[in-house]
Amino acid sequence: MKDLSFEQKCSLMNTALGEEKADTVILGGQLVNVYTLEVYPADVAMKHGRIAFVGDVSHTIGENTKKIDATGKYLAPGLIDGHLHSSGTHMSMTEFGKLALEHGGTAVATGFFEIGIIKSLQGIRFFLDELKATGVKPLFVIPLPAFHQNESFENLGTFTEEMAIEALHWEDCYGVNELNLARVAGKNESLLRIVHEAQKLHKALVCHASGVRGKTLQAGISFANHVSDHETVAADEANEKARVGVSEHLRFGSVGMELGNILPKLDGNFQMIGDFGYSTDEIDPSLAGVIGYMDAKVRTAIKCGVPPALAIRAGSLNAARFFRLEDDIGSIAPGKCADILILSDLENVVIDSVITDGEYAVKDGVYCRNIQAPKYPEDMMHTMNLDRLDSSIFRIETKEKGPVKVRVIGMNGDPLITDPLVEEMVPVDGSICADPSRNICKIATMDRHERSGRIGVGLVKGFGIHSGAIAESYAPCIENLNIIGSNDEDMAIAANYLIEHEGGFVVVQNGKILAALHLDIAGIVSSAPRDQVIRDMQAVNEAAKLIGCTVDSVFHKMAFMVYPTQFPSYKLSTYGLADVRVDGEELIDLFV
Repeated sequence: MKDLSFEQKCSLMNTALGEEKADTVILGGQLVNVYTLEVYPADVAMKHGRIAFVGDVSHTIGENTKKIDATGKYLAPGLIDGHLHSSGTHMSMTEFGKLALEHGGTAVATGFFEIGIIKSLQGIRFFLDELKATGVKPLFVIPLPAFHQNESFENLGTFTEEMAIEALHWEDCYGVNELNLARVAGKNESLLRIVHEAQKLHKALVCHASGVRGKTLQAGISFANHVSDHETVAADEANEKARVGVSEHLRFGSVGMELGNILPKLDGNFQMIGDFGYSTDEIDPSLAGVIGYMDAKVRTAIKCGVPPALAIRAGSLNAARFFRLEDDIGSIAPGKCADILILSDLENVVIDSVITDGEYAVKDGVYCRNIQAPKYPEDMMHTMNLDRLDSSIFRIETKEKGPVKVRVIGMNGDPLITDPLVEEMVPVDGSICADPSRNICKIATMDRHERSGRIGVGLVKGFGIHSGAIAESYAPCIENLNIIGSNDEDMAIAANYLIEHEGGFVVVQNGKILAALHLDIAGIVSSAPRDQVIRDMQAVNEAAKLIGCTVDSVFHKMAFMVYPTQFPSYKLSTYGLADVRVDGEELIDLFV
């Protein structure tokens, strides 16, 4: 957050007194006051990118003061996303920043873990600065998903404990991201050291604590203390966590939409979940193209019965207080950053314009600043370190002639947690094949970083694919090349397509490419304009349905089938099938 100099602070105060004139004023609007939850007429005067005065600002207007007419409109503070994996939009940070601002997101808590896994701190710094240039305020939180790749099954060394501690000391670092409270309570020493360092620096701890309750919850909080949770799935769980001081950042994105499920169950008593906020976690770009971004969260809360001013406070002041930034952002009040939404419709959260640091970022609903994406380093554009492969690599061989029992990853609708299934399979020519008639496909994950040749092959149930294959180079925590398919040949074609095109998403059927989204920047985001990214994402999602896939946002959910840490139960690693438990994980045999 950019601080004012002593001279600028004096100038801001002089503007409030009328001794100096404002740079810009907003006139005629109805102010949404997130302190008192009132909505009333008030003008706003701005100087040096900060708010100088709220109310009758006539004494601050001079000959050179710019005037913005907000007659008949509403003024609300910019909205803050409490937790987002920004690369999960698969847009460049330039394109994502434009989308975020058009939909009311002026500050975003994000860790850039995806590029951190691939290109370490240098990649994180590059993405962070790129997003900052759009006018969005990135609330950088060190990415523990990048750190977790140092655990049982992967060890790239691209984001170590030492690097995490170093990043905590960055001026624009505001906390720790994706802290697993259960592992804190389990006394993971590396995590405890990182948390302790963050506490000394008064940083916030953005936790995931799905299903963490009782003794484990309170033990984790007793050490970590200042925490949020974005993975609560039930109202009673949210209430239990709020009672012990957890900031509930209700999720609304591709991975889960618990916001719309939890709020109606509170019967209007929203204080039962404390000073809640909003989080996105992951958002498929095609979904963002349909529902929006931060505006969609506030709109959903209002539809669930939350009064508009309270719904806006949840996405502004509450989030700012959690990140200990309420002196800078989260409200329209003297001294705060001039991050203001001008709404033409309060109930439906229709955004007319967005101002950040006192200047237009969005006008008439469209991003209006003249910025271009930076030139990306060459080593960011070539990260698929794999040679072309043959379909035989996906064979699951067995010496058994008759039926065999095989462990299968069960996709059950939960985006993170799988069922540990055992299925009886009949070998064909000495190998186990997919069986689409029983909703069983093959799944594979391949190291794309070190040219190690490591590949894990297994079975997954629940995706619905009856013919063809899907593949991706984006997957949380590891970012390997992953494939699910009904036959080895289409799986190989899908994998080779992504190897040749430097990553992305692809759908194949009968040897033909049905649709693809190219992710040419590190295999995780695209350099294409966001409208093209949205169209291509919609195309691959539709193509996945054509080959039988029954899972929404299939590529994001597919990624968690190969996330062999933290979330139970069966997951696939490049070393083979893993049994993941709350207290750890271990490799297990595919055959029972």
